[in-house]
Amino acid sequence: MPHSGSQAPAAGTVDLVLHLGAHATDGGRIAGWLSENAETLSAQGLVLPAPRRFLALISRALAEHGQDGPASPAREAALLAELGIDDARRRLVVSAPGLLGPASQVIAPEGFYIKDVARRVYGLRVLFPRARLRFLLAVRRADGFLPALLSHLPPEAGDTLLPYLDDDVLPWSLLVETLRRHAPAAPLTVWRHEDLPKVWPQVLEALTGADAQVPVSGMTGLAVTGLSAEGRLRASRYLATNPPPDPVALQRVIAAFGARFGFDAAPQTDQAVPGWAQQHVRRLARSYETEWADIASQSGVAALG
Repeated sequence: MPHSGSQAPAAGTVDLVLHLGAHATDGGRIAGWLSENAETLSAQGLVLPAPRRFLALISRALAEHGQDGPASPAREAALLAELGIDDARRRLVVSAPGLLGPASQVIAPEGFYIKDVARRVYGLRVLFPRARLRFLLAVRRADGFLPALLSHLPPEAGDTLLPYLDDDVLPWSLLVETLRRHAPAAPLTVWRHEDLPKVWPQVLEALTGADAQVPVSGMTGLAVTGLSAEGRLRASRYLATNPPPDPVALQRVIAAFGARFGFDAAPQTDQAVPGWAQQHVRRLARSYETEWADIASQSGVAALG
């Protein structure tokens, strides 16, 4: 909250950078990195609200705004001030999959990432009509994404929800189309969850901005995910006593451990997927490369990897 008597900031030059998730992708590592480096990034002009607080404020503001048109400059400025934007800090960054709705609504009778998503994205435009929105999103192969998602839901969720999925593709491209259609002026940066070990520097730069000095603290968890089990263990031990001075040096260390101990994608598991659906999930996974090509070709999308 701003100090009493402080002037609410003008909205026109504010950047709102929102990492939407998706659910069951980076395991909270991006939000954790932002939280760990909150003081350093704040000193560079970034505002880093806690995800739960941000979601609560947005939900309350949407409920109060109702069906009105775009927020007035005064109302928008007041909300930005409540979030922590002021004359010195003009870029807000948050990592919150809940912006697209709860995990229980990712798969619904309406389809995959459809229930309430359009209203939420449009609501952000209504609340912040003069701010510059930027979205970041990770997608994930079906045989990794669906078990990870279902593992956070009640045991019967697989039998209830999986029949709602299309037979041929996990429609990430439809989610991307929804984001672009309802926020066409908001650039969208997308990457494959499986590529995070190699694209994390670009992801963090997209979050903080090209001019920021990206702190290396907390990056190890992002960087080691693509290594083999032994490589992760040995690299983590080495980095704990030999912290790299910058992201480039960290990448060199990871490349050296990868060359020696190998790379290994995160294991896929069918544990949370009911037996009747496992072949279905594998069929969805086979369409992933085609789906990614469709996403990368969409206007306004920056595809990493």
